[in-house]
Amino acid sequence: MATLALPGVVVLVTDQGVKLLLRHRRFESVPLGPLGSLRIVEGRLWVHRLTDRRPIGMWLWIVSAGALVAGSAWLPASRLFVGLLLGGSLSNGLEGAVRGSVTDYVCLRFWPAFNLADVALTVGAIGIAIELLRTVSGTAS
Repeated sequence: MATLALPGVVVLVTDQGVKLLLRHRRFESVPLGPLGSLRIVEGRLWVHRLTDRRPIGMWLWIVSAGALVAGSAWLPASRLFVGLLLGGSLSNGLEGAVRGSVTDYVCLRFWPAFNLADVALTVGAIGIAIELLRTVSGTAS
C-alpha cells in the first residue's frame, strides 16, 4: 500500500510546494541556464472551458482514482506508476477545483510549459502501459 500512496503524496506536496514558493516569492523567473526557466504560466482546464463547473473535475478524479486502485490490485507491479498517476492528477485536479486553472512552471526553450504533476502523469501512464504489455506478452507465451 505504501508503494501506491507514497509516490502520490510526494508528487502532490512537491508540486504544490513549488507553485506556492514561486507565487509567494514573486519570482519573475528563475533561470535554468540554456534550457529555459522556472516561471508561473496559468492555463484554464478544458473541463472548465466546456462547463465552467469546478466540482465535475473532482468527481471525475474520484471515479478514475477508484478504477486505478482497483486495477493496481490486478497488476501489483504497477502500483508505483498508479501512485504517480494519482498524485499528479490529484495535484492538478485540486488546483483546478480551487483556482479554475492549473499552474505550470517549467518553461523549456524547446517544449511547452509543464509542471511536476504533468511529469508524474506521463511517467505513470508510460509505466502502466509497459507493465500491461509485459503482463500480456508473458501470458501469451
